[in-house]
Amino acid sequence: MTALFGIPAVVLLIRAGGPAYAVFVFAIIFLSLYEYATLMKMGSKPVQVPSLFLFGLLLPAALYFDHYSAAQAGGDNFTGFFIALTVIGVMSSELFSAQKYLERIGLTLLGIFMISWCMFHLIAIRGLRPDGMALTFLLIITVWVMDTAAYFFGKSLGRRQLSSISPKKTWEGAAAGFIAAIATALGIAKLSGGLISPYSAAGAGVLIGVFGQLSDIAESMLKRAVGAKDSSNLLPGHGGILDRFDSYIFLAPVIYYYAVFTR
Repeated sequence: MTALFGIPAVVLLIRAGGPAYAVFVFAIIFLSLYEYATLMKMGSKPVQVPSLFLFGLLLPAALYFDHYSAAQAGGDNFTGFFIALTVIGVMSSELFSAQKYLERIGLTLLGIFMISWCMFHLIAIRGLRPDGMALTFLLIITVWVMDTAAYFFGKSLGRRQLSSISPKKTWEGAAAGFIAAIATALGIAKLSGGLISPYSAAGAGVLIGVFGQLSDIAESMLKRAVGAKDSSNLLPGHGGILDRFDSYIFLAPVIYYYAVFTR
């Protein structure tokens, strides 16, 4: 039921683009920050919750209004300013804490940059011209197909464990997901009407097949560190927002900069 209502909603928001899609991604960031703070609390890991939300929302907002540029001569430079302010603010906040922990600084900054900075690039990809919508669909759909292929092939044919972090993931499932990612990306390129070349799609498929699965395991590492199975139960049958969008933590910036550097 979650997928039945969620998938059409995501498709419509991607097609709409603009502020509607940006609000959707900001909601994903906010809920992911909430789940991250909850996970850290469950595992008795120190984190500055006010700083996490304050800078975790200010930083992507600065990126949005700065048109994704970290620094530009004569420009607004909102992003560069807020990157510096995030580090200064988090470290300064710890100076005034009754008990001071370097770990709290590190875990707070990790949450901000892992979630807010990386996931913001979903907006940046959609904003590319003229192929932003096609690239966004390529990324989203390819991850869906990759995850499905990895799950079913891993469950039926998997023998060799991929990582001790995720005991149920296998090399056979990862290989199936990798192949599915390339095949799906090429199929979407063919349907894009020439907006995405087969060569670019193949490269994107390789990156998705590698970094998408690495990102999934990285998010699992966070959950294992605090003894949690899911990031939350916000999405019945799917766990939490971070569980559904974990692949995009690495992939959003990787695919955005791949698209920019290969133009």
